[in-house]
Amino acid sequence: MELYPTVVHWLHLIGAIFWIGGNAYQVFILIPFLNSGPPPSEMLQKISRRFILMSSVFLLILVVTGGMNFGFRIKGYEEIPPRYVSALAVKVFLIVAMGSALVFGFIRREDEDKQRLSPSLRHAKISLVFGVLIVFIAAMLRQWKF
Repeated sequence: MELYPTVVHWLHLIGAIFWIGGNAYQVFILIPFLNSGPPPSEMLQKISRRFILMSSVFLLILVVTGGMNFGFRIKGYEEIPPRYVSALAVKVFLIVAMGSALVFGFIRREDEDKQRLSPSLRHAKISLVFGVLIVFIAAMLRQWKF
């Protein structure tokens, strides 16, 4: 066992756990709570800012450690099977789609200050669905023997 690849993979898993867990908390706990009555706008703004910051940090960690993990995974192989590359491309596409939803939600927030459901909460719903799909593809890629 090599320590460096193990630590990088561990960081990747921790990032995924916190990122998907945060989205799940928002979708299953926070959004129903906020829908039960008019939410205090100050509380909603604090939650939104904090979540966008944390989500962005975890997304950055996942992208960096994911690239490093890919490098560790293909080390020693001369050729990567096309099916593996295709599955990895789908995973990367979903990650880019989630990042785009975060960025566009953040940009649109200036125009939607009065809206009840903030962009970060919409982003949480999108991210949770995409996150579950990404974790499935990651498990598939991890089990793939090539």
